[in-house]
Amino acid sequence: MTFNPTRRGFLSAASLLSASALFGLPALAEEFPTKKIDYIVPYNAGGMSDNISRLLGEKLTALTGQQVINDYKPGAGGAIGASYFMTTPADGYTLLQSTNSFYGIIPLVTKVQYKPLDDLVPLVLVGDAPMVIAVNPAVAANTLGELIAYAKANPGALAYGTSGKGTVGHLSGVWLSNKGGIELLHIPYNGAPAALQAVLANEAQIFIGPEAAEHIASGTLKGIAVLGDTRWQQLPDLPTTAEAGISGWAPRSWHTVSIQAKAPDAVKTRLNSLINSILEQPDVRQRVTSFGLIPGIETLEQVRQRAKDDNEQFGILIRDAGLALAQ
Repeated sequence: MTFNPTRRGFLSAASLLSASALFGLPALAEEFPTKKIDYIVPYNAGGMSDNISRLLGEKLTALTGQQVINDYKPGAGGAIGASYFMTTPADGYTLLQSTNSFYGIIPLVTKVQYKPLDDLVPLVLVGDAPMVIAVNPAVAANTLGELIAYAKANPGALAYGTSGKGTVGHLSGVWLSNKGGIELLHIPYNGAPAALQAVLANEAQIFIGPEAAEHIASGTLKGIAVLGDTRWQQLPDLPTTAEAGISGWAPRSWHTVSIQAKAPDAVKTRLNSLINSILEQPDVRQRVTSFGLIPGIETLEQVRQRAKDDNEQFGILIRDAGLALAQ
């Protein structure tokens, strides 16, 4: 029997190829992953990002049968790891452990090899790190309203300590200054522990970050508010800034897993589903909570909107602080 290359034959073959392409992509996505996954951690081992990547990597391996391998690329506040990540194939087999800083802060203050909203996509919300306003007990304020009133009555008398310029803590202070119409002095220290010690010693008076929780609980610092509109289970009696009358977007720190934007959409959807199914497991939620985070579950669309909002709003604060890169 011989093959007759007629027009009808070519059309039939083309139709089959078209159908295969159309229906094959979802099938391939359902099979994903079929080989090992490289997991870029842009910080040193032992920190929050390492803890999250180890937890999710272990669970992904158990769920898919494919090994997840951590690859540490620390330096430049995460910029080195992110830039390296952009050199890897955009097939979904390389992931980046990241925070919202990769979308709203790092690319606005550091030269990087990616455009935050064009080249990078957050897949999930692992959890929020509550930004808590804490003050030295010597400060005559117990609420956000009282703190703002004190600062207005004593311009320049209050300083806030942070782990450095351009950090979420620094920009939270800029936000508080803008929203309250007050003047706060920024003092950068070499890391959050040093900044906390400075506030405990009253060298600075305000600290903003989740690290203050244990000191608030022990009474060595006074808790004022949690930035945003969600209370923190670890400090359930501490009101939010929204409850205190400052509504809308507030500085935040949240953890995610990122993928290259050029990766197939079906793979993004598949990974969102896989990782969210892990984040819904009670033992994982407990571990995420033990890391000091508020666990979260969001769709691809929701977490991408978070990244867009933070890029815009942190951009405003960065320009106000005089940190923006020259365009």
